[in-house]
Amino acid sequence: MLIQEAHWFKQQLASLEPAQVFPMCNVGSSTAAFRTRDQPWIEEAIFAPIARQGYVVKHLDAKPAPGVDIIGDLGDPEFRKQISCMEFKSAFCSNLLEHVVQRDAICRTLVSIIPSGGYLFISVPFSFPYHPDPIDTGFRPSVEELAALFVGTRLVRSAIVTGDAFLKLRRRDPIVFALTLIRCLFPFYKPVCWWRNRGYVTWFFRRVSASCVVLRKD
Repeated sequence: MLIQEAHWFKQQLASLEPAQVFPMCNVGSSTAAFRTRDQPWIEEAIFAPIARQGYVVKHLDAKPAPGVDIIGDLGDPEFRKQISCMEFKSAFCSNLLEHVVQRDAICRTLVSIIPSGGYLFISVPFSFPYHPDPIDTGFRPSVEELAALFVGTRLVRSAIVTGDAFLKLRRRDPIVFALTLIRCLFPFYKPVCWWRNRGYVTWFFRRVSASCVVLRKD
């Protein structure tokens, strides 16, 4: 998640009535270490303020790890049924949909786990290099295309949120930055991945961005 993206969602959450938003399910949450150490602005801007106010957020991910409250695969129909029964009033899903093949099914699930009047907070990359985790489908929708996936909802707010240049993002972590530079020198290692981004060289000075939407279920 981009720093600017986290602060955009912070503003949207602050503008809504908490009773309509919480409890919330954070789908594709990753781990506590990811939210607090790798990308600390996620915790600082979004989840720490929520916790300080005493509201409930449950973090859902496929990998068992500290900071994951609900473990499971949304590609599993039985697991989707379980989540639908947990009475969440909103769902937060950031930068997940570009990494899944069952995108339509997951979008239907996200709609199904909230009540009428509940909210979805969704983002995906709009302009961003190929980044498999473990795959990247290349899904880079406009806000209108993203909102259209969630049948039975209406668009409340949206934005293409622009972040820093890609190279600046990498420089926040010296190890990741060094590995990125080294990777540029070895096009023959996983050449398809290298060629898709020219070893990230073509992205070094381009500013990345994300499509962000807030949706309300009818």
